[in-house]
Amino acid sequence: MSLSTVTQSLGLPPAPSIFADGEWGAQSPDGPLQFLDLPGGADVTPPDPDALYAPPGEELYDYQVEGAHYLMEHPVALLGDEMGLGKSIQAIAALRLLMRRGEVERALVLCPKTLIFDWYYKLRQWAPDLRTIPIEGPRRRRQWYWRCQGHVHLAGYETWREDLKAGHADPKAYDLVLLDEIQRIKNPNTAIHKAVAQVDARWRWGLSGTPLENRVEELQAIFHYLKPGLLPARKGCPVEEIHRRVAPYVFRRRKADVLRHLPPKEHRTVWLDLVPAQRMAYEAAERAAIQAIQQAGHAAAPVIALALLNKLKQICNLDPATGASCKMAFLEQELEDLTARGEKVLIFSQYPKVTLEPLMGRLERFGAILFDGSLSDWSRQLVVHHFQHKDVPRVLAMSLKAGGVGITLTRANHVYHLDHWWNPAVAQQAEDRTHRIGQRRPVYVTSLLTRGTVEERIAALVEQKRELFHQVMDPLTEPSDAEAEEQRYLRRLSREELLGLFGMH
Repeated sequence: MSLSTVTQSLGLPPAPSIFADGEWGAQSPDGPLQFLDLPGGADVTPPDPDALYAPPGEELYDYQVEGAHYLMEHPVALLGDEMGLGKSIQAIAALRLLMRRGEVERALVLCPKTLIFDWYYKLRQWAPDLRTIPIEGPRRRRQWYWRCQGHVHLAGYETWREDLKAGHADPKAYDLVLLDEIQRIKNPNTAIHKAVAQVDARWRWGLSGTPLENRVEELQAIFHYLKPGLLPARKGCPVEEIHRRVAPYVFRRRKADVLRHLPPKEHRTVWLDLVPAQRMAYEAAERAAIQAIQQAGHAAAPVIALALLNKLKQICNLDPATGASCKMAFLEQELEDLTARGEKVLIFSQYPKVTLEPLMGRLERFGAILFDGSLSDWSRQLVVHHFQHKDVPRVLAMSLKAGGVGITLTRANHVYHLDHWWNPAVAQQAEDRTHRIGQRRPVYVTSLLTRGTVEERIAALVEQKRELFHQVMDPLTEPSDAEAEEQRYLRRLSREELLGLFGMH
C-alpha cells in the first residue's frame, strides 16, 4: 500500500501551507491560521474555563488529574511518569487551566522535531480554546510564525536553536516553557542546552519517561536550567544529597502502579532455522568475518566486529542476493490470520533499508506501509492517524529509530521484532507504542531469532553478562544512540568473548 493511497482515503486535504515545504502565502500575520482537519478541532464546544478538560469520548484518569494538579502547583517540575501514561496530556490540561486563570499568558513547548505534529494534534484535542502555532517549514515562514500572536508556540529543539541564533525567536517572550523529552538538554556543553537556557520563563516544566536518577550528571544539567542554584556546581556531590534536593520537584509514577486495568503484555521468542539459501550466504559471510577479525589488531577488533555482526544479523533477517528469509516466511503465516481477523500489527527492525524495504513487496498484500525516517513529519502524522482511526493500513513496518518513541499506536496489539537488541529497553520503548493508555486488549510481542547463528550467541552472551549490560546500557539509551551503545558494550568484552560471537574458540 502506498502512502498516497493513505493520504487520499483519509479524506484530508493535502498538507496545508502551514506545513508545506514552500514559502508562506500572502496571509497577514494578523489573519487566522489554518488548522488540520482532524478530530478535536477549533469548532468544538468551548470547554469549561474553570475545570480540567477532556474531549468528547476521552477522559482524564485519576492519576492524570493528580499529575495536572501537581504541575499547576509547581512552577518548577519534572514529570517523570513511565512511558505510556500520558505525560503530554497532563501537561496540556494543566497549561490550559493556568492560561484560563490568567496565571500564564504565553507558553513555549519544545520537543523533538518528529513529535511536532503529535503535540499539535494533542493540543487541539485537549486544549481547543488555546491558539497553538507550530513553528515549521522554511526559515522565512518560521520567522513569520514567531511573530504571530498565540497562546502556545510549538517548536523542535533544533528549530529553536537555529531561530534563536538568527534573532527570529524571543527567549523573553514566555511565561512558561515545557520541555518534552527533557533529556535533550542533559549535556550542558551542547548548543541545544545553551539555547534552551536562554528561555527566561518563570514556569519551567520538563517531561521524561526515562529514569533520570540513574545518571546523576545528567540530572544536574537538567536542574541547572529548571531550578538554577538548587544543586551545587561542584563535582563529587553525594548522590543521596542530589536526590534529596530534587525530590520536591520530581513526580514519577509507573504503569504497574497506576494502570492496573491495562491489559497484560505477553512475550515469546520464536527460534527459526535459516532456509538453505540464507544458510549458504550466512556461512560465507561468517567465514569472511572471522578472517577479517583474525587479521585485525586487538584495538580495532571491536569496531570491525560491530560492522560484521550487523552484516550477519542482516542476513539472519534476509539474504540480500536471493531474498530468502525464514523470518518473512513465518511472518506471512502469522499475518494471514491476524489481518483476516481485522487485527493490526507492528513489525520493527533496526535495518529499514536492507531488511524492511526489500520485504515490502511481500508485506503490501497485508495492507502494510513502511514507516521510517524518509517520511516527512506531515506524512508521519497522516499514517499514524489513519492507522489509529481507519481500517488501513493494517501493518506498519517500522524502523526502531522512527517508530520507537513519541507516538501512540494502540490499534495494534501484535508486535514483531525482527532483530535482537543488546539493550531490551530500546525494544520495550517500541513495544510501548501499543501498551499504553487506550489499549484494551492484551499485547503480544514476538521476537524472531535464528538458531545456529550470531543471534543465538548474542542472546547467550547478554544473559551471561547481564551485570555488565546494565552498567553500560541502562534504560536511558535512546534508539538514535543504539549503535554507539553497542560499540561501548563490545569494547568491554574480552577478545575471547568477542571471537566467541563468531563461533571462534
